Amino acid sequence: MTIRPTIGFVGLGTMGGPMARRLVASGYEVAGHDPSADRARQAAAAGVTLGASPAAAAKAADVVLSSLPDPVAVRQAYLGPDGVLSTARPGTVLVDMSTIDPDTCREVAAAARTGGVDCLDAPVSGGPVEAGNGKLVFLVGGDAAVLERVRPLLLTLGTELHHIGPLGSGLVVKIVNNMMSMANVAVAAEAMVLGVKAGVDPQRLFDILSTSGGRSHHFLKRFPNVLAGDFTPNFSIGLSRKDVSLALAMAARLEMPVPLASTVRQVYEAAHAQGFGQLDMAGVTRLYEQWTGVAVRGAAARDARPGAG
Repeated sequence: MTIRPTIGFVGLGTMGGPMARRLVASGYEVAGHDPSADRARQAAAAGVTLGASPAAAAKAADVVLSSLPDPVAVRQAYLGPDGVLSTARPGTVLVDMSTIDPDTCREVAAAARTGGVDCLDAPVSGGPVEAGNGKLVFLVGGDAAVLERVRPLLLTLGTELHHIGPLGSGLVVKIVNNMMSMANVAVAAEAMVLGVKAGVDPQRLFDILSTSGGRSHHFLKRFPNVLAGDFTPNFSIGLSRKDVSLALAMAARLEMPVPLASTVRQVYEAAHAQGFGQLDMAGVTRLYEQWTGVAVRGAAARDARPGAG
């Protein structure tokens, strides 16, 4: 009989919450922490034992997983006075699934190493649905032997594990992937609004572009929601700004010009400035709609508007 490791989980939000709940449902003992009382309650209702701090969640853990919004949150969760490293035992494995800069990951790993604690960066591809049904894709950086120790655990949450290379390399791939994703969504929003402004029915335009060469994964996944007027944030404009900024910072350190990514960032900055930061990333469409005075909506959404008909 295989003995499952005890899990600490820091960050029980949009991605971490579904992952923690899946682990509990799969038979793992999970102690979790999130500063949001609502998120903590949702996790507790699913069987997660709550800790008052990252340190408390990590105290008895064999493996600590984290899913946090930005580098500042990661540093605080691991290196702060009530952070994971204040209680993590030698031999514990830390697996950070946040999308952050590689330097922050390496800083945490260097501090962990002094206490005999191993680290992996393992950002994921997929959204909240995939997080909850075990269909994530992991992009892993770190020692291969450490990855093997947690492989069964990660395969509870995902279908694919890509070991990219040394610590931080998973984050490099994640950052450039998200750079492409944000650009795909921004240009799709621009194209859809332009086509509608020129007189094409939004649904008809989407149906044709969905089978044409310009389509992308995110166009097919997100723009049906745009047509329905549903901008529920599976991945917000705020997080999109952060991720494109990570790409620009990495390019600056490498002294590489990235003019297209710079322009894409300004699109998300403009959307945020107009008050759309909490919308899904496809909410950049709202910015172009505001500029042009047209709406990219299907018939059902148009008919549902007050005064329609």
